[in-house]
Amino acid sequence: MPRISVPLLRLAALFGAASVAFACHPSTTTTTDAAPVPSASAAADPSASASAVASVAASASARPAPPPQRCRAISVAGTSTLTAILGTTSAGAALDAGIGATVAESADLPDDVWIDLQKDAKLTAKHPHSTRETTFIGPGRVRSCVAHAEEAWVASGTFESAPSSGERPGAEEWVVTPLGVVRYASSRVEIAVTAGKTEVKVTSGVAFAWSDEHASALTPSTPKAKEGAKDAKEAALPDGWTRLEGTRSVTFTPKSPAKPEESAKAAVDRCTLAARGSMALATAVASPDASLAQVAPRHVIARHVARAACDVAQLRVALLPASSARDAFTTALKEADGEWRPGRPHGGRGRHP
Repeated sequence: MPRISVPLLRLAALFGAASVAFACHPSTTTTTDAAPVPSASAAADPSASASAVASVAASASARPAPPPQRCRAISVAGTSTLTAILGTTSAGAALDAGIGATVAESADLPDDVWIDLQKDAKLTAKHPHSTRETTFIGPGRVRSCVAHAEEAWVASGTFESAPSSGERPGAEEWVVTPLGVVRYASSRVEIAVTAGKTEVKVTSGVAFAWSDEHASALTPSTPKAKEGAKDAKEAALPDGWTRLEGTRSVTFTPKSPAKPEESAKAAVDRCTLAARGSMALATAVASPDASLAQVAPRHVIARHVARAACDVAQLRVALLPASSARDAFTTALKEADGEWRPGRPHGGRGRHP
């Protein structure tokens, strides 16, 4: 027989004594702040167990969800003020009280109001979850972290990305302007929006630009006459996006001069058509005999285009003064949003998956 050490014998003896004590005196155990243990009869009754589970679920659902965290102004230079959309916001009177207030450093930034930047004003915002940083330079009108997402609107002014700040695999920042959209994951991007023109410059990394308006030929910052046309052709992707890699720039201009309401209507019409196209492909993907290898990629592309087209439409409509036409556009955008992104209407606020 193998020899057992004395310490192991003592440990076995202590364990056995503890087991006997627990068996003889089960009532001596206590549970502090723990849920009561059901009796044997309750455990044997399925209806009682179901009632207990339903009670716990009802209690959990009754608790109000914590408010979403907002972006924060981590750096402020010059003067930036909050301006409500049509004088009201989704947050109601509580947020209206802050309209017209000057943005201060370390202050939370509402996601559903415009921020007006005066000349020489500079504001850097940080997303609460990704910690991605984005910078806005005045004069201009912008929105940061639209619907608490990694999305910015630039109606006018300059946008600058901050590489190596909160990038996550597969996550992109979307920047919406009146003439198009730019999306990137980790790049140094500058977007300047002025009356009738949007200039996009990429100095490092990769970005993608989309516009249904006129776009200039893709040009490098240090032009090479023979390579310009070739690069522009290769960068134009079949899904309507233009790939900007390395040191490249592109400019968007309107197809023709138009009044703000006419421009908004054209964008809403494009959004509606793109949303319907995305919805048709979503239906095809769900079909039992669908060829996913062919249909699924087309659906992904269609959703990207629908999101871009609808984001531009939402921005243009948000800039209109209160009117019956604006209300009609907003209703149309809600319907379109439900088509390309079922179950998540946002009423023109620019929310995305």
